[in-house]
Amino acid sequence: MASEKDLRRLMASRRKLWSPVELCEELGVHVCVLARMLDKARKAGANIQMTNNEQTGHSNKLWLAEV
Repeated sequence: MASEKDLRRLMASRRKLWSPVELCEELGVHVCVLARMLDKARKAGANIQMTNNEQTGHSNKLWLAEV
């Protein structure tokens, strides 16, 4: 099973805006698991940001800010 370290590694490997669905598919996890992973990664110091605007078609997109 994927961990928050896998999440951080994936997001760092391809600097882009990720939809939650894309992250779930890449990591092979359910969206509920992804939410827990995001929380753990943030608590461990990962600067994971979320945006929801015209540029993203008003859908939630996540990115790993510079570390």
